[in-house]
Amino acid sequence: MNKDLSGEITAQISYIFGKIKSLILFIIIAVSIGLTVADFIGRPGIIVGSSMSPTLRDGDVVIFESITPRFGKIEQGDIVSLRIPEILGGKNRKFAVKRVIATENQHIEIRDGKVFVDGLVLIEDYANNVETQIDNTLYSDMIVPEGCVYVIGDNRLPEESYDSRAFGPIKEDRITGKCWIRIYPFTRVGVVK
Repeated sequence: MNKDLSGEITAQISYIFGKIKSLILFIIIAVSIGLTVADFIGRPGIIVGSSMSPTLRDGDVVIFESITPRFGKIEQGDIVSLRIPEILGGKNRKFAVKRVIATENQHIEIRDGKVFVDGLVLIEDYANNVETQIDNTLYSDMIVPEGCVYVIGDNRLPEESYDSRAFGPIKEDRITGKCWIRIYPFTRVGVVK
């Protein structure tokens, strides 16, 4: 083989390896950006179960934004995704979706089938029109501790929604996202409230 042909083959191999290295670097950067966006901006989730019915139904696909829990303020009425300790979640679930009913230093009281926050009855058009039942009297009349929120599913039957009525307020640092929009089913696409 002559030196010119050998040099040309070496140059082509070098060019191909250069392109492969560029492609690999591009893929690494794209995956890193994708993971960063998913972690810091938002990620999709599938609703499992009926604890948020009628607002969210089993099988709904939603986007949870991650900016508000990190840099903003979770407010009363927000629907959130939260990490639940295995001891509380049972059924091998790691996450739950619930509505924030009261935030730190608010007085929550459940009586006569209604929810009161700071002495005022909460108007809950989103709930399933069932009286709100008490699951554990320890958590039916209390001031929400600092850095915590009180969460309840929109389905108010205790056997349908395992929530703060049973396990008490949860720390805000357990909130992983705020429900933003429903993207499936297509007939119900839109902002979730």
